[in-house]
Amino acid sequence: MRSAIAAATAAVFAFGLSTAAPAQAETTGTVKAPTTNRMTGPTSKAGQEGVYNAGQVLTLVCHTAGEPVKGFFSYQISNGGWDSLWYKTTDGHYVADVDIDTRTLDALGPDCAGGAAAPTSNAGEDKAAHALAWARDQMASDPNNTVQCEAFVEQAYNHAFRYPSAMDAFNDLNRNGQIHTSPDGIPEGALVFTSNPGFDHGTGHVMLSEGNGQYLTANYFTPPHIREIRPSPNDTQNIFLGWAYAP
Repeated sequence: MRSAIAAATAAVFAFGLSTAAPAQAETTGTVKAPTTNRMTGPTSKAGQEGVYNAGQVLTLVCHTAGEPVKGFFSYQISNGGWDSLWYKTTDGHYVADVDIDTRTLDALGPDCAGGAAAPTSNAGEDKAAHALAWARDQMASDPNNTVQCEAFVEQAYNHAFRYPSAMDAFNDLNRNGQIHTSPDGIPEGALVFTSNPGFDHGTGHVMLSEGNGQYLTANYFTPPHIREIRPSPNDTQNIFLGWAYAP
């Protein structure tokens, strides 16, 4: 991770330089926190095997979406400071993106999941099934995680920092003609957007459809915060905005 201002400044200077084709460089990140945990998996519940220290340069093998955590760069993140991006290093351990400087706000390197893409005809179904399986696992293993709803659905689809809020996601998808406004027949894995302005103060809410009228949601106002719900047809406070296939 790196501050947007720093990254933009670097880009301005780089634009004016001659551009001979560079040699392929290793993907690295510099630890900025005083220490950051050296984990056996992309979650705080994985085994910890020591720490990485400030200034240590790590070679990054791949990236993955893991448990949202806070750290050194949380002040740059609008979503309450939570970052779900993790990197696997050449020593076989994982480090949280929020504690390292990678000179970009984008995920670097390949996805740790790797492998060939699923056949085109089944890609959407496989992606949705994977997202729902991941969300159900989170509901079972860490139901009181306070991750925000937009971060939760992005993480389910192996993304991070795509939108700062559910309403930002809805507005972008709506501008691109990807929002479906009928509440009937919402498919498995779809992103379902609602709004309760008195509660969410304009940031909106997003859930994952299970395809049967039930939804998996994070950031529920009472514990457990990650849960399965079936909205009441008599709920006049929560406004259904529409749904979209996950980008």
